[in-house]
Amino acid sequence: MTPKKVFALLVGAIFLFGSAAAAMAQAKQPCAAKQPCAAKPMAKKTMSAAGTVKAVAADSLVVEKDKKDWTFAISGKVAESAKKLKAGDSVTVSYTEADGKMTATKITARMAKKAAQPCAAKQPCAAKK
Repeated sequence: MTPKKVFALLVGAIFLFGSAAAAMAQAKQPCAAKQPCAAKPMAKKTMSAAGTVKAVAADSLVVEKDKKDWTFAISGKVAESAKKLKAGDSVTVSYTEADGKMTATKITARMAKKAAQPCAAKQPCAAKK
């Protein structure tokens, strides 16, 4: 045999054994053979909604968005931060949805837009000379 053929056979054998080892590694189950694999719960996707507060209760928050009322369940730290809100406040609510129930995970108050001219709200600006 020529050195080229020996080299080609050697490279082919390495490739063959490497591929077989990779296939066997993928075939192993991550869980123990005696215990079935437990299904991983799907991570809840966080969504957000911006609107105007209509009502705040101890366990819920109602926000009007696009002329429709959205009711969010609140508890814990979120309920504590919701106590500071009142009807008419602009908010952004981060929430998750499960079994048709929207649960607020974070409530952020949005600031009202300032007037185009800061001095126009109190008195007209003085004319420049």
